[in-house]
Amino acid sequence: MVLPEFQGRGFAKRATRMLLERARDDGRWGLVHAFPAVTNGPSNGICRALGFTLVGQQNAPFADRVLRTNRWVIDPSVDLA
Repeated sequence: MVLPEFQGRGFAKRATRMLLERARDDGRWGLVHAFPAVTNGPSNGICRALGFTLVGQQNAPFADRVLRTNRWVIDPSVDLA
């Protein structure tokens, strides 16, 4: 989560890219999965921009409720945009 006063500056996208690059460079990682809520446009946009593939939607139990999430997947060794 990015604090509201820092949103829209690309910090989350850069941090996610750095983690994916590290996963790629380390060579021990396989597929990386992301599960942002379907209503979370910025997080879904990060997944899309970095080359994740949208697999589908699923329900995820969280804090005594069920969230509807998108399921994204990427292989950093191959798909990192």
